[in-house]
Amino acid sequence: MNEANKQKQRNRHIRDATDINMQHAYEIKRESVARHARARVQKVSEVLDNRQIDYGKHMMWLRR
Repeated sequence: MNEANKQKQRNRHIRDATDINMQHAYEIKRESVARHARARVQKVSEVLDNRQIDYGKHMMWLRR
C-alpha cells in the first residue's frame, strides 16, 4: 500500500511539473512576441527620427 501511495505522489509531482513547464513555455513565447513587436517599433522610430534622410521613400516596410 505504501508503494501505491508513493507512486501516486510521484505521478502528482510529474503532472504538476509538466503543467508548470507548459505555463513557462507559453509565457516565454508570449514575451518573445511582445519583445519582437517592441523592437520593430523602436527600429521604425529611430529611422523616422532621422530628419536628414527621407527613408520613407526607400523603405516600404516603414509604411506598414
